[in-house]
Amino acid sequence: MSTPIVLPDSAESISPEWLTRVLSERFPGARAEHVEVVDAHSGTTGRARLRVRWQAGSDAPTALFAKLAPTDPIQREMVVSMGMGRREARFYAELAAELPVRVPAPIWAGWKDDGSAYFMLIEDLAEAGCGFPSSAADDAGEHARGMMDTLATLHGRYWNSPRFAEDLAWIEAPMRGAVGPLLVGAAVEQFGERMPDAFHRLADLYIQHTDSLNDLLDDGTPTLVHGDCHLGNSFVDAGRVGLLDWACSCRAPGFRDVAYYLCNSLPIERRRQLERPLLERYLAGLAAAGGAAPDFDTAWQLLRRYAVTSWVAATVTAAAGSRMQSEEIGQRAMERATAAIVDFDTPALLCRELGV
Repeated sequence: MSTPIVLPDSAESISPEWLTRVLSERFPGARAEHVEVVDAHSGTTGRARLRVRWQAGSDAPTALFAKLAPTDPIQREMVVSMGMGRREARFYAELAAELPVRVPAPIWAGWKDDGSAYFMLIEDLAEAGCGFPSSAADDAGEHARGMMDTLATLHGRYWNSPRFAEDLAWIEAPMRGAVGPLLVGAAVEQFGERMPDAFHRLADLYIQHTDSLNDLLDDGTPTLVHGDCHLGNSFVDAGRVGLLDWACSCRAPGFRDVAYYLCNSLPIERRRQLERPLLERYLAGLAAAGGAAPDFDTAWQLLRRYAVTSWVAATVTAAAGSRMQSEEIGQRAMERATAAIVDFDTPALLCRELGV
């Protein structure tokens, strides 16, 4: 349920009184005396690291990480229209604590039903000593193997769960919107001259058959997927790969996550070298975690299909320029994902599957 509490719209408006009100039930007797904004940034969403001084005797955490609506009006409209902030706040309020994989520990979350405002207080992972991989270029594959283990454990736990018709019915299918085809078209205009033929063929297919393609991608055994599991949305805690930023979480086939990570985050040659053993590792982990893992050949075809999800995400991000990521990061991910759809011949496969 949405909260009747007025939610802060900036890091600076997080007052001791407000923190006292929302956390005193979980931490009885807690009374905040001072709040320091250590660092704050507003991009796709607003983020702030907080240090709180509590009245003596409280066991409330002194280090907090806050997530709230972005300050940029265009970004705010996108987050509201796609329900991203509301979705993530509800994830932390109702689901995060039970997940079998490492995620930021939820502390408090609230949202408005229309998605216009949301606010999350979660664990400060940096304060907890977690690491944040910034590049896979120097990694020999350890992070990728850890990611396959994490995804297999997550997907296996919620594989075809009856709860999607019960208490988890609020977890939706993957987001759809008119902005995707528009931004893919913009990417063709901006980057098309230096991109291979497969880039143009997949762009045309996506723009002309958006709904049919999305229907194909939604078809399959559902599980809980992260939805945006690139390298930058991961962290490492004592050797375990964890996932943060759950605004795109949804109910969908698990191969969305697998293909998204492999095609988007690994350097091209590293992905070519490791994709088959990593897929085998995921399948073994999925079966061990309770999922009905397909045989390798079927899984390989699914990887080739779902490479399009990584390509669309990276291409849309690159077209948006610095609004979502730095231009360098966005274009590098687009180049990696484009190399993957070339290697997998994804446009031809999708044309056959769609009958177009």
